[in-house]
Amino acid sequence: MSAGFELWITSGAAGPGAALSDAVSFWFVFHVVKAVLALGLLAALIVAGCHIWSRAARASSSVGRSLWALAGVVGAWMPILALLVVIANIQGAIAPLTSVLTFLPGDATPAIEQVRAELASGTYSPATAALLEDFRVYHAALVVSLLVVVAGLVATTVMLWVQRARQPHENRRIRRILAAAGIVLPLLLPVFGLLLLANLDTVADTAPALAAFFDGSGT
Repeated sequence: MSAGFELWITSGAAGPGAALSDAVSFWFVFHVVKAVLALGLLAALIVAGCHIWSRAARASSSVGRSLWALAGVVGAWMPILALLVVIANIQGAIAPLTSVLTFLPGDATPAIEQVRAELASGTYSPATAALLEDFRVYHAALVVSLLVVVAGLVATTVMLWVQRARQPHENRRIRRILAAAGIVLPLLLPVFGLLLLANLDTVADTAPALAAFFDGSGT
């Protein structure tokens, strides 16, 4: 991958050569496979979480309720982690060129120095222009994914409160669990919102972010 990157940038061609294209193609397939597996895991974790909290609400003994609730609390982070894996791999599959650039060496190679110089001057070769566009797409993909997540969190929160309102008042445990979920779930919104705004800023002004990326790649 590193050799292919050097050949591409120094050639000035608009498209990557064969060596780098092979690495990008492999990385695309790698991300697609991981995204599909992570989606399956996310779905399984959501189903399992609903089952666990349902058992916690309907357990006949206090010990049973406590154990099921403990399992629900301990496992609550797992769907969030799976969701992040899904997002990251969708992003990598949409813009695999930018994703595979993380394997560039830490040394300031001639190609990296050339990209840095072009980004600083604002005059881009076809290769650097292609890099810039792919970097923009990479972050735009994350913006879209985060918008979907934020919309999903809002919709799920509304659904939880609606479900709570529909529960008979004697189902106190179920109502408490639904209320707790309706309160905790929106706490994720500021985190995803900040990520969305940061990446939206990168999409709007991509060159400085790409320059910072390549500054981190070199010494």
